Amino acid sequence: MLLQSLPEGVKVEGAVRLCVEADLRPDGSFGHEWLVVTEDRVLVLTQVDGGVTQRLELPLAEVEEPRAETLAGGGALEVSHAGSRIELLRYTSSRVPRFAAAASLLSKWSKGEEVEIPEVEETQCPRCGLPLDKGTQVCSACLPKSRTLLRLVGYLVPHWKVAVSLSVIATVNTALGLVPPYLRKPLMDDVLAPTGPPKPLEERFLLLGYLVLSLVMSYVLMAVTGAFQGWLSALLGNQITHNIRCMLYKHLQCLSLRFYDERQLGGVISRVNQDTSQLQSFLVRGSQDLALNVMLIVGIGIMLFILNARLTILVCVPAPLVVLVSITFWKRTRRYMHRFFHRWSRLNSILNETLNGLRIVRVFGQEPREVTRFVRGSQELAATGIAAERLWSVVFSILSLLIILGTLLVWYVGGRQVLFGSVTVGTLMAFLAYVQMFYQPIQSMSTLLNWTSRSLTAAERVFEILDAEIEVEDAEDAVAMPEMQGRVEFRDVTFGYDPHHPVLKHITFELEPGEMIGLVGHSGAGKSTTINLLCRFYDVDEGEILIDGVPIRKIRLADLRRHMGVVLQETFLFSGTIAENIAYAKPGAAKQEIVSAAKIANAHDFILRKPDGYETLIGEGGQGLSAGERQRLAIARAVLHNPRILILDEATSQVDVETEKQIQEAIARLAEGRTTVAIAHRLATLKNADRLLVLKNGEIVEMGTHDELMQQKGEFYRLVSTYQEISKIRAVGR
Repeated sequence: MLLQSLPEGVKVEGAVRLCVEADLRPDGSFGHEWLVVTEDRVLVLTQVDGGVTQRLELPLAEVEEPRAETLAGGGALEVSHAGSRIELLRYTSSRVPRFAAAASLLSKWSKGEEVEIPEVEETQCPRCGLPLDKGTQVCSACLPKSRTLLRLVGYLVPHWKVAVSLSVIATVNTALGLVPPYLRKPLMDDVLAPTGPPKPLEERFLLLGYLVLSLVMSYVLMAVTGAFQGWLSALLGNQITHNIRCMLYKHLQCLSLRFYDERQLGGVISRVNQDTSQLQSFLVRGSQDLALNVMLIVGIGIMLFILNARLTILVCVPAPLVVLVSITFWKRTRRYMHRFFHRWSRLNSILNETLNGLRIVRVFGQEPREVTRFVRGSQELAATGIAAERLWSVVFSILSLLIILGTLLVWYVGGRQVLFGSVTVGTLMAFLAYVQMFYQPIQSMSTLLNWTSRSLTAAERVFEILDAEIEVEDAEDAVAMPEMQGRVEFRDVTFGYDPHHPVLKHITFELEPGEMIGLVGHSGAGKSTTINLLCRFYDVDEGEILIDGVPIRKIRLADLRRHMGVVLQETFLFSGTIAENIAYAKPGAAKQEIVSAAKIANAHDFILRKPDGYETLIGEGGQGLSAGERQRLAIARAVLHNPRILILDEATSQVDVETEKQIQEAIARLAEGRTTVAIAHRLATLKNADRLLVLKNGEIVEMGTHDELMQQKGEFYRLVSTYQEISKIRAVGR
C-alpha cells in the first residue's frame, strides 16, 4: 500500500518512487491528500473541489529528519527543511504503519541510500474501514455473532460425550414437559365434564386415578431429568470455561511485552476474570435455557397443530412481531454491551492502578482525587448499565403486550368454538395450557437475547486476546543450544517500541566470552532497551543480534532463558518465603545452594536476622523488606541461576555505599568467565568493566575503557563530571 497509483488524471515529472494516500486535510477534517516521492522531489497533492492540485514541493536532497509523529486519533508526517519543521500531511490511525514506513524510506532516500519498498501490514478492516488492533486481523465491529457462537461450540468437541448426553436428557425433559397439558383434555372431557354418553362413576374414578398417577410420574421424571440436566450442564460449562481460562492465561504468558505496553493491566485482568465468568454463566445456564426454549417452542407448536390448526394460526400472529422487535433492538444492545464492558475494564484499570500506587496517593494526599476518579468511572459504568436495562425493559413490555393480546385472541375464538360445539372444553383447556407454555419461552427469549448479547460480547473480548499475535516465539528452524560460550554481537540494530520512533539506531558492538561491558548514558539513551533486546523481550526492527554466531531469533527461547541471568532495576519478588524467591530461577534447589547464593549476594546476614530466617514469609512485591534487601535477593536469584550471560540493570542502585562495595566484589567473582552487561548510574562502579559503551540518543558515541574515555574528555567525561557535581551537592546537603 506504499506504491499506489497517482490520482486519476494527475501526472508528475519523473518516475514515481512512492505514492501514499492520506485521509485527513491539514486542518484535521476528512479529505484526500497524497504524498508523492520522485527521484529528486517530494510532493504533496490535495483534492480540492473535485480536482487534484499540488500543495507542496520540496527537493528530496534537502529533506531532513522525516518523522511520523503520533497525534490524537492519528498522526502527521513531518520533515525538517531549511532549519524549520514542516508538516507534510495528516492521517488517521489506520494509516500510521504506511506513513511510518514512508518516513523511514524518505530518511534513506534523502541520504542517497537505495532501499526496496517494504510490505506494510494493513491495520484497517477492509469491510468497515475501522482500524484493527495490533496483532489481529479480526474486526470486532464486523465479526458476526454466529461465528463467535460457532467458535464456542468448537470447544465442545473434546467433551462431545457429555454434550451428547446433555442433549438427549434435555430432549427427554422437554418431551416430558409436553405430557401434563395434553392430559388435561381427557381429564376434562372424559372425567370431570364428559361430553359423550355418560360413563359409570366407578369407571370415571378409575380413569381419574390413572390420569393423576400419569401426571405424578411425568412430574417426577421431569424433576429427575431436570436435576441430571442441570448437573451435566454445570459440569460441561465449567470444564469449557476452565479450558478457555487456562488457554487465555497461557497465551498471556507467551505474548510479548509490547502487548502489555499498549494496554492497561487492569483491562487485561478483567478479560481473565470478569469476561470468563460471564462466559461461564452463559455456558452453564444461558445456553441450556436457550436450547430448552427452542425445543419447547418447536414441540409445543407441533402439539398445538395437533389439537387445533385454526387456533394455532392465531397463536402465531404475534410471533413475527416478537421476532421483529427482538431484531430491531439487537444491534442497539450490542453497542451498549461493548460500551459496558469497555467501561468495566477501564474501572478495573483505575482500581488496579490506584491500589498499586496507594503509598504515592497518600504521600501527596490525593485520596479525594482518586475517589472522584473512581466515582466518575463507576457513574459512567452505571449509566451504560441503566441505558441497557432501560432498553430491555421497553422490549420486555412490548413483548408482554403482544403475548397477552395473542392469548386473549385465542380465548375469544376458542370460546366461540366451544359455544358452537366444534371444540370441547377439554380441548380448549389443553390448548390454552400449551399457549401459556408457548409464549413463556418466547417471552424469556428476550431476556436470553440480552444475556446472550452480553456473553457473546465477553467471548469476543476473550477471543481478541487469544487471537493476538505472539511476536516473540521460537522460529520453525530454531536451534537447540544446551551449551553457550557467551559471545554476543549486535549488528546494525535499530529498534523502537513505537516502530516509527526508533530508540536505538544502528547499534553495533561485540562481546567476547567472559568480557564485561558497561552501558552508560543519560536517561532515555537506550541502555535498558539494549538489554531488553539481548534478553529477547522484544525483536529488533532492523539488523540482528547473535549469540555464539547464531541469530538470537534462531535460538530456542528455553535455551536462551536458561543461559541468561538478569537483575532488573525494578526488583519484583513473589509472595512466599525468602528461600522460595531465591530458588525461583531453579525450582528444587538444595538449601545449601540457596544459602551459598545468598552469601555471594551479601544477603545471608540480614536473612538470618529475620524471625524465621530463610522461611520468613514476604508479601507480594517484597513487602516487609527494604529496597536494598529486595535488590540483594534479586541478585541471589540470578546467582543461583548460574547463567553464561549476566545482565545487571542498575543492580546496586538501591543499596548503600558499603553494601554496594561488597556486592561489587561478589559480582566480580560471579562475572568471572561469564559475559556481563552492566548498567549503573554510579559511573564509578563500572571502573572494572573491560569496556564502556556510551549511548546518546540511541547511538553509540564512544567506546573504550574507563581511563581511555576520561582522557578523551568527551560525552563520558561530561557525564562523570556532572555526576561528581551532583555528589558534592548531596554531600553539602547532608
